[in-house]
Amino acid sequence: MTTGNEPPPLKEAPKFEGLKKAFGPGEASALAQASAVGLAFVVAIVLGLAGGWWLDGRWGTSPFCMLLGLFTGIAAGFKNLFNFARRIERLESETKNEPRK
Repeated sequence: MTTGNEPPPLKEAPKFEGLKKAFGPGEASALAQASAVGLAFVVAIVLGLAGGWWLDGRWGTSPFCMLLGLFTGIAAGFKNLFNFARRIERLESETKNEPRK
């Protein structure tokens, strides 16, 4: 039994054929790479921290190895970020220098 107060039925969500079509080929690639760099940044920090924590437990040097692992992970994350920025800059300069068809 309907009372007339129900919301209208939901429309089907638009279907995209992928990021290339939605954002264009360059933006989709940059978006994918940026999310990968963000994930790699976090993973590098966590792995450095976990490795230092494990070494501290094994050698009894708490918290020195953990801090060393943390700083090493942060440095590795920033190195990945720097390499990504250089790669994007190089791709942009190559794109600007290409002749238009």
